[in-house]
Amino acid sequence: MLAFDRHWSEVQKLEREHELRIVRRAFAKHVMAEAMVNDGRIEAAFAQVPREDFLGPGPWTMPRWPGVLVPTPAADPVYLYVDNVVQIIAERCLNNGHPSSHALWLAAAAITKGEHVVHVGVGTGYYTAILAHLTGASGKVTAIELDPDLAGRTKTNLASFANVRVWQGDGFSMPFDAADVIYVNAGVTRPADTSAG
Repeated sequence: MLAFDRHWSEVQKLEREHELRIVRRAFAKHVMAEAMVNDGRIEAAFAQVPREDFLGPGPWTMPRWPGVLVPTPAADPVYLYVDNVVQIIAERCLNNGHPSSHALWLAAAAITKGEHVVHVGVGTGYYTAILAHLTGASGKVTAIELDPDLAGRTKTNLASFANVRVWQGDGFSMPFDAADVIYVNAGVTRPADTSAG
């Protein structure tokens, strides 16, 4: 009986993974349509990167207008596959970014395999993972995040990405190798203090 239960659990897990792959593919198509972008590589990256891996445990909070934050009905990742931002630190109004807006910006950046992309303001690393898919194994992504806690989460989230290096620091002043693309999606509340101290 124990062997059957273990087998049945594995079958259910595989079915769930298959379901989520279908949901991600539909999400990627929807995001591309909303962005009015026709780029198979960007669509594939959105379809392959599990958004839930970068957002912590659910239920998750999404803003609804005007100014209302609404939790997802449950901790089911299916609820994340909509063209909406998801809060990563609600009390600071920090979110993981609007998918179709990023699809549009990524298309404009025209990232190709083998390039070096510097990503400033990585949050928890979801779009960094998408950039890593676009640069491929022959490329690299330098991810810079000012917030130490977010940088730590990003390092954990991207540990399996061999072509990504995560640095905690100020993207304005941090040195990095020559880049083909610098992709910035950092929020600011005031100008950076650039005076020598």
